[in-house]
Amino acid sequence: MCGILGLYSMDGRDLPAELVLRGLDAMKERGTPHGSGVALYRPVGVPRVKAFSERPAEGGLSVQIPGGLYDLTFFGSPVNVEGTVYLNSRWLDVYKAVGWPRDIDSIYDLRSLSSSAWLGHTRYPTNSPGRYPYYSHPFTAGDFAIVHNGDLSSYGSNVNLLTYRMGYRGFTGNDSEAIAFLLKELSERLGVEGAIRELMYGEEFRWARLDGPYAVAFLAGGPTPVFGAFVDPQHFRPLYVGISGDVIAVASEAAAIRAVLGDASYWALRGGEYLIAEGDDLRGNFRRRYSYPSYVPSPPARAVDASRFSAVDLAPHLRGLLEGGAEVEVDVVNVQGHRYIGNGMTRGVLRIWGVVGNASANVMSGGSIHVYGDVQDDFGDAMNGGVAFIHGNAGDTLGQAKRGGSIYVYGDAGNRAGIQQRGGVIVIGGSVGDYAGEYMGGGIMVVLRATGGDDVGFRIGSGMVGGRIYVRGRVPRERIGRIMRREALERYLRSLLEDGALDQAAYERAVAGDLSQLSRAARRVLVGVNPLSVEYRRLGEVELRELVPHLREFEGAFGVPVDASEEFTVIAPAAGRASEEPSVGE
Repeated sequence: MCGILGLYSMDGRDLPAELVLRGLDAMKERGTPHGSGVALYRPVGVPRVKAFSERPAEGGLSVQIPGGLYDLTFFGSPVNVEGTVYLNSRWLDVYKAVGWPRDIDSIYDLRSLSSSAWLGHTRYPTNSPGRYPYYSHPFTAGDFAIVHNGDLSSYGSNVNLLTYRMGYRGFTGNDSEAIAFLLKELSERLGVEGAIRELMYGEEFRWARLDGPYAVAFLAGGPTPVFGAFVDPQHFRPLYVGISGDVIAVASEAAAIRAVLGDASYWALRGGEYLIAEGDDLRGNFRRRYSYPSYVPSPPARAVDASRFSAVDLAPHLRGLLEGGAEVEVDVVNVQGHRYIGNGMTRGVLRIWGVVGNASANVMSGGSIHVYGDVQDDFGDAMNGGVAFIHGNAGDTLGQAKRGGSIYVYGDAGNRAGIQQRGGVIVIGGSVGDYAGEYMGGGIMVVLRATGGDDVGFRIGSGMVGGRIYVRGRVPRERIGRIMRREALERYLRSLLEDGALDQAAYERAVAGDLSQLSRAARRVLVGVNPLSVEYRRLGEVELRELVPHLREFEGAFGVPVDASEEFTVIAPAAGRASEEPSVGE
């Protein structure tokens, strides 16, 4: 739930701290008063050592902070530091404490600082106390600093690696701290890019893989600072990337990117994607996404100005205006991550310009919403009726547990669109991320791939028990249903061979892809119990009668023609089949 932010100037020019504070302010609902902080590239030539202590420094600098503690700073290599050291680097600097980001500014006068590279964090503590400043982010290990949003279930094994293989002691129990030390140690052995892959997949070092939800941004000191970000392969935590000129920004919310970079182009990372910036070099396995219509109407002069409201106060104000009757029309501008807009809406017309915040249009049962911009995560949860048009892109879990109504998206949707969808229609003009239609029980999802050329994600329809998914064009079979990594398949088959459950010939056939010799129980372990029907064909007459009205609605809203006679990939539960054919990854 934490909010993370990173800024990097590829041409080396300094960026003011006010940009970091502005971005963190835009994500205030992701934080609490229990911790925040920043890291920045600030070389000094000798080690800068910082610690929290109950007493002021002797021979160093002291700043009194809330809680009766002192923040100590030494230059060089002090022999004894009475306190908890949280920084020892000649390249980086860190400021953190218990409080909101603006509290940190008040304590340390952050606005007087500037740098070519920044990290920022606002904390929502889940697995360590919020009363002590050490637990605030960023965390450092040598010349590496990280900020993290998530919770690791692998903390014990990660610390075992650091303790028994790499010689570290004295960990605090905070999972984010382990990420910083792992990133440092693995980067020294494998390079930064290799370290990221090792953290995701644990290919060379046992216990290195991070398990659980995470989104991480990091900064590594050196003559040229290295900046980067990555998200877990299952993509349980959002992370957006924006680029404006030579400035890169990453943030937990699209609204924070807008707050920092204005109208910069941005997109959301998908599971397992990462980026690394070093000087003017930007690399990684990411793909730039998101598309927008060529025309968006201008808002009327008398529209509600969302900038006058907090992130949570706008929604009840709009609700009050919409209660005036079924014919009421409300326009609102300057929406910047405002949450809960349109929740419980039953009537009227709501037109929005900007970036709609998390958990909006939830439990909507009537009326219409028109968004001229993007929507963040959890838009349309438990929607019962009404219609929403998004003239932009959608974040993760679009239409979760949706029971009725219609959602039309011009561009892309993130991961888990239509998860647990039970009814109604979702039409996506671009592409969709991993796990689309996961545990779907009813309704229709249509992915047109007409406004963007990106492939759909993986594990489409996993756990699906009802409804149908239509994707224009052919979706490779390995992207549908439960995917297994080939090395995981071979590891499992090898265990069956060693246990005598398979003979050598059956093992070799299974490795080659023929699983017919496996028991039904073994097949279920590998591919799950929900069979899927996957067809590559043109739509039938009954399907056309059902879908064409929604495709025409899409065309009328966005001006994008759709040819319903083209070939589609049609995904649905396959009743009566014993098990789903496996989707084997590389």
